[in-house]
Amino acid sequence: MRTAAACAVLCAAAFPAPPAAAPAPLDPLDPPAVEVTVTDDVDHAEAGQQLDYRITVHNLGADEVPGARVEQELPATTVSATATDGTIEDEATGGRKAVWHTDLPAYGIAVFSAGAVLGARQSPDTSAAPGTRRAATTVCVYTARSAAPLACSGDLDDLPESRPEAEHGNGVGWAMGALACALFAPGVVRAVRRGRTRRSG
Repeated sequence: MRTAAACAVLCAAAFPAPPAAAPAPLDPLDPPAVEVTVTDDVDHAEAGQQLDYRITVHNLGADEVPGARVEQELPATTVSATATDGTIEDEATGGRKAVWHTDLPAYGIAVFSAGAVLGARQSPDTSAAPGTRRAATTVCVYTARSAAPLACSGDLDDLPESRPEAEHGNGVGWAMGALACALFAPGVVRAVRRGRTRRSG
């Protein structure tokens, strides 16, 4: 009996335990409930300023969301960006986005951070990219292979109004012209009247 028991123990040790069962795939018809928020704690921004974003993703469901993808579309005027524990990708349209990959545990919360340094927005008389009058960002959460987001959120910061230099120059020129007319017009009128008086005399 002892020999048989010892053999059983040795045989059990020789064979590895069966692998843990993989998590069940997510049902596309019943997507997990996820909530996302993003903020930079400011309401107004300007060129040269760095905006520090805090992104919070909350899995509201009782099931894990493996391989979740978090994408942040950065403001249109972003000239440089960082994403802690993530990557910055350049898009074909000229924009930039921050990307993270993570597993969201049941009822778990994940926090991400990114920074974006703003450049000058395009002037109003050009075809400005969307969001150039505001520093706009959007964050969406996706499952591993899903093109449709589970949840999205955004943040807007007002940018100061600005006008192109040419417009300022034209404005100054018109102002100088108006001033000159105001100063010299009375003298011109008097000279014309004197000329008419002399002719009539």
